[in-house]
Amino acid sequence: MSDIAATLKERIVGVAHVGFIVPDLNDALAEFCRIYGLEPAEVEVQPPAGEEALTRFAFFQIGELHFELIEPVSSQFKEQLLGMPSGGAGINHLAWRVDDIDAALDILAEIGVQPGHVTPDGVITIGQRKMVYLDPETTGGQVIELIQYPDQAAS
Repeated sequence: MSDIAATLKERIVGVAHVGFIVPDLNDALAEFCRIYGLEPAEVEVQPPAGEEALTRFAFFQIGELHFELIEPVSSQFKEQLLGMPSGGAGINHLAWRVDDIDAALDILAEIGVQPGHVTPDGVITIGQRKMVYLDPETTGGQVIELIQYPDQAAS
């Protein structure tokens, strides 16, 4: 194993969440609430209701595991996300919590792994989270997201 891979492993501090692509966010949330007993106050929806968006997200926690539901709204993202092998239902990606997203990307760049997929321009911010998807063409087809929460900012 190369030193670079070992260094990336050391940047990972845990699983951030499991992401599901859903064709309808409201229907999917209703099912998660029904099955797991979630209350509306336990779910964060981004962007807030009524705001236009290319994609809509819902974030919530069950036990120790965080979930992200992703509804593609625009035709571009509907085609891209719902057309994936996991599109429409099931796990779409694994999101790793990292302590320094920029350092993790620098490490990955050295081994040819680049941002891509739904964040082709690199790191984006949603709320106070920094996140980036890695280009599946550079990860052997894996859909991987890196996410840094404000409480994990590198010192």
